Amino acid sequence: MAFIVGALHAMADKVVNNTDGRDATVRVMSFNIRFNNPLDTLDTSWDARRGPCGVMLNQYHPDVVGIQEPREDMRQEIYEMMPDYDHYCVEPSDTLPANHTGRVVLLYLRDRYELLDSGHFWLSATPYCQSVPWNSTDTHYRVAIWIHLRDKSTGKDFYAVSTHFPYKKAPVDTEVRAKCSALITSRMKEIGGDDSTIFVFGDLNATPVLTDPQAPGSISLAPLYEWMESARDKSIVSDDNSSFNGFGRVASGTKGKNLDHIFYRNATPIVFETIDRPVYGVRWISDHYPIMATFTY
Repeated sequence: MAFIVGALHAMADKVVNNTDGRDATVRVMSFNIRFNNPLDTLDTSWDARRGPCGVMLNQYHPDVVGIQEPREDMRQEIYEMMPDYDHYCVEPSDTLPANHTGRVVLLYLRDRYELLDSGHFWLSATPYCQSVPWNSTDTHYRVAIWIHLRDKSTGKDFYAVSTHFPYKKAPVDTEVRAKCSALITSRMKEIGGDDSTIFVFGDLNATPVLTDPQAPGSISLAPLYEWMESARDKSIVSDDNSSFNGFGRVASGTKGKNLDHIFYRNATPIVFETIDRPVYGVRWISDHYPIMATFTY
């Protein structure tokens, strides 16, 4: 495993080192970590997966990582696992219950980046008020959180956005996910503008079919594809390994069941990887595999 990770990173470094020296690099990870569901038992329980998740996160050591689904106690454990990182999330309060916060968190390397700004908005018709996504049959509160970072060594900056879309499969939910995609692109156009480097990533609960724009997953993500590009599709080195495993409900080796995505604007993707090898002491570190992409910008 260490050899594979090292080879991918060496490949990314080789490409990066062949640039004209003006580019910065960033490694972006998205990981639906699966909440600590008491119905998960044996090696699918959080107690069994906690240590392996920490090993994976520290082995890959991304510059920025968006994690979906952690509950409050899990977040504290993740922060302890990742002492080199600062974080941003929507914190619960007396007026904001924990189950209204969207339960996503962004972490970034403290020594490498300066936080310039941060914010969030709900994926709904009223994005500045805690609210559920339009008329989705999934009534969980969903948010997008964003941070604006400056690389301390190069001075270059970028925006990182992490989110978790509704998951239900009714036709109305396809429409709602498209509204979520459109809202994120609209807000990031306002916040960052067309010329900024922007990364949008997370569990988007949609698998696009690039040859069929009318497929539900394609409809769901069309607004993101109109303004951004997919690291999975455009990286020099990439894979199409499924990012969702469902704790074994998706057969090993299945291609293309990709619910998790990394989109980008004004960057160059070098290596995209689905981290799907069972080498951390449990069969699956989550019901989703982490994904990571290395960029220059």
